[in-house]
Amino acid sequence: MRIVIILTGGRSGIDLLKSLFDGHEEISQFPGVLEFTNNFIKIFDIKSPEKIVNFFIKFNPHFFDSRLSSNSIERHDQLGIHKNDFYKVDKVKFRRSFINYFAKSNKTKLDILICLHKAYAKNHKEMSSKKIIILHIHLFELLKNYLKIFKIYNDTRILLTFRDPLVSLSSTINHWLKYREGVFLTPRSLYAIFDVHFNNFNHLHFLRKKIRVVKLEKLHTKSKSTIKGICKFLKIRYSKSLLSSTYHGKKWWGDAVSGKYLDGLNPKFKNRFDNDLFNLNELLFLENKIIDVLKKYKYPIRSKINNKKDKFYLLPFNFEKKVWLKTLKKNKIKTILSSPFFFLKRVFLLSKKNIYSKKDLPNEI
Repeated sequence: MRIVIILTGGRSGIDLLKSLFDGHEEISQFPGVLEFTNNFIKIFDIKSPEKIVNFFIKFNPHFFDSRLSSNSIERHDQLGIHKNDFYKVDKVKFRRSFINYFAKSNKTKLDILICLHKAYAKNHKEMSSKKIIILHIHLFELLKNYLKIFKIYNDTRILLTFRDPLVSLSSTINHWLKYREGVFLTPRSLYAIFDVHFNNFNHLHFLRKKIRVVKLEKLHTKSKSTIKGICKFLKIRYSKSLLSSTYHGKKWWGDAVSGKYLDGLNPKFKNRFDNDLFNLNELLFLENKIIDVLKKYKYPIRSKINNKKDKFYLLPFNFEKKVWLKTLKKNKIKTILSSPFFFLKRVFLLSKKNIYSKKDLPNEI
């Protein structure tokens, strides 16, 4: 089975794209991020198939019962037409299937990954037609751990979901500030937001020939042609099921962070840029930083770009101040004390020169 990795470029519809793959007969995937953390990658050094499968279940219990709290953000506990459905996968059958598949394999680290996907898919789909594994790794930080275990094989493909970067940034900040009163938006996570919006293409530069960019705007408004382009890139057949947003065949309504229920693909989709989140100097600095990205993917330039590029932006951005204010209200001393550290990291991050130009950014679907 071939590996297809999907990564995010911000708040850019990665879970929507994954939900569209759900019903395709040639695709095997888990219904969430397979988090290649330092703890998880220990699974590839385990020799006993029984211990491997038990480790996997313990690490990913939400894959087997979508009512668990770890799925509440993604609303996998509110599936179906009436938003009251969920999915369960039989752990006993999963264990048995994995052990059987693994016994017939060469027992390599790649076989562990493949057999886990086969065992999961066998619980609810026919395995004979499966051609590819969709591996939702999400962030480059997790991809680095994947690369400690696996190489990028010749037939590996990578999809990067993307969106107008300044819209994505404002959406990320505004939605996470509102969701549960900003509990998940900390100085550390804010730094990660800067990294994914302004440094992602530097991280991924060595993989650019393997990557295709999937623009959220086109996924919604030019759904059929975009999905056909994805199918061609992945070498799978087009299916009408790719127009339906589901998990385990049950209708999905978008994540809870969005603040409302979203009904799959929306041909009337429009980006909403929050002008109030940036002042003119901030906007100019940030757009100068990613001007090649904006031009490559034909996104609007809202500031009056000039040839003068400031290397440092030493003042806090307005949205940084909002996050810090939330942090102060939480009264968590360690989090409060981390603010100066991650602010300096952000200054350094945005001071680095981009290693790419417009001509060698990945092509879009």
